Amino acid sequence: MISKRKLTGPFILALTLHVLLLSVFMLSFDSKSPVFETGPAPEIIEAMVIDESLIQAEAERLKTQQNKLLESQRQMEEAKRQEDEKLKQQQLVEQQKKMAAEQLKAEQLAAEKRKAEEVAKQKAEAERVAAEKRKADEAAKQKAAADKLKAEQLAAEKRKAEEAAKQKAEAERVAAEKRKAEETAKQKAAADKLKAEQLAAEKRKAEETAKQKAAADKLKAEQLAAEKRKAEEAAKQKAEAERVAAEKRKADEAAKQKAASEKVKAEQLAAEKRKAEEAAKQKAEAERIAAEKRKADEAAKQKAASEKVKAEQLAAEKRKAEEAAKQKAEAERIAAEKRKADEAAKQKAASEKVKAEQLAAEKRKAEEAAKQKAEAERVAAEKRKAEEAAKQKAAAEKLKAEQLAAEKRKAEEAAKQKAEADRLAAEKRKAEEAAKRAAEEKRKAEEAAAEKRRQEELARQKAEAEKREAERLSELARQQAEKLRQEDEARKQAAAAAEEARKQAEAKRQQELSDAKNKAIAEIRNKVERSWIRPVSSQGQLKCTIRVNLLSDGSVMDASVVSSSGDPAFDRSAENAVKKASPLTFPRELYASFKSFTFVFCPGC
Repeated sequence: MISKRKLTGPFILALTLHVLLLSVFMLSFDSKSPVFETGPAPEIIEAMVIDESLIQAEAERLKTQQNKLLESQRQMEEAKRQEDEKLKQQQLVEQQKKMAAEQLKAEQLAAEKRKAEEVAKQKAEAERVAAEKRKADEAAKQKAAADKLKAEQLAAEKRKAEEAAKQKAEAERVAAEKRKAEETAKQKAAADKLKAEQLAAEKRKAEETAKQKAAADKLKAEQLAAEKRKAEEAAKQKAEAERVAAEKRKADEAAKQKAASEKVKAEQLAAEKRKAEEAAKQKAEAERIAAEKRKADEAAKQKAASEKVKAEQLAAEKRKAEEAAKQKAEAERIAAEKRKADEAAKQKAASEKVKAEQLAAEKRKAEEAAKQKAEAERVAAEKRKAEEAAKQKAAAEKLKAEQLAAEKRKAEEAAKQKAEADRLAAEKRKAEEAAKRAAEEKRKAEEAAAEKRRQEELARQKAEAEKREAERLSELARQQAEKLRQEDEARKQAAAAAEEARKQAEAKRQQELSDAKNKAIAEIRNKVERSWIRPVSSQGQLKCTIRVNLLSDGSVMDASVVSSSGDPAFDRSAENAVKKASPLTFPRELYASFKSFTFVFCPGC
């Protein structure tokens, strides 16, 4: 359309110029030319003389008309140039508007892309937060399960410890009851034996009293009967005394044999008792070993269970770490795909931009070719016109030369303006490219900083998780150590309590034995005092210490004063009283203490 307009103007001008020239020539040869009548006439050569002033005036007129035409042509060309300039400015404005619209569209697309990326980032962040929340929930559930399992284990161990303590207390109670029953049986047996011995002693004492009474009656009867038989009685008494001594020796021998047999029997009973106690101890030791073995088995089972739980926890943590690694790899893959898509979009935008620039360059090239063609056609037309004008007058050539020079200057000016516009457009594009590159670099830097912050956050969370896990394992180890310490302390306390109970029982038994011994010595002292006959020569409050040697049945083997009262008669009466009080009663389990003992004899003290 533009080239068509450019060709139409010169064509109209050329046509107008030809019409004007024809009109001038027609007018110059119209009414001024003479009219010749037709008819026969002689053959005459006619000549027309034209005035030089008329020719000059006509030339001036033609020159004026030509100047007017040239001025009109210049005005038309100026109007056309202005119209072309206006059209170019409109095209430039339209192109700038188009470029601005494209840039705005590109910016909108970039904004939408950034918005989509922000939405994707927010979505990824939300998914990451949700994943972390799920992970935290899973960790909390696992921790709660582990705490519950640990609490159940602690409760089971506590119940087991309570059961063991109950069983131990029950065993100790049974053993105490058994010992108490044995002690009661022993005390009952000792009491029965003591009672029997007391009855036997009383019977023997009654018999001795009866014998003494009978002997006194007999002695009185014999004393009253006659002193004649005194010598015979003395002989009989001597014989009786010898017989009694022989019987006593015989009884002593029998008592010694009986004591030896009883001692052997007691030793056998003691050996059997020790054997039974050893068997009981071995049985208790075997039960204790079995209990410890069961406890060790339970501990091993619990340890295996805790190790299994720990292994499951480690496996769960490993799976969790693998899931985190997978998620991280997936996130990295998505980020790589995103970067790849961004690169592809950038490359596509760049290729589209290059294509648009190529199209614009081709368009400009076509326009330049069209301009050059139009210019060539115009130059050809002007050349033809110049040739026509040169045929008419040299002034037209000069005018044409001036027009060509003006057009050349105009073309150069247009070329300069175009070059300046291209330079400005190039600088603008360069500035836009630089701004885009800066924006892209800024966006990349922001993304890198965001990625760095995310990685640092992940590293921090991982470090915190590892720290929490280390603290949890440390707390678990501390709790296990505390549990072992408490168990050890409980065992020590139980052992100390058992030892204290044993010591208390031993002290109680020793106190009971001491009380029984003191009671038995008091009873022996009372019995000896009852059997004592005060010597006539003994006066005042006297006392002496007597050592007594007994057999296992209480028979007095020997009685001797180890700390004299200062009165021999009192000392001998005390020894005789001890021998007379034989057999002495004492607890049979204290025979070792009464086999040889001392006591203070102080009648009436």
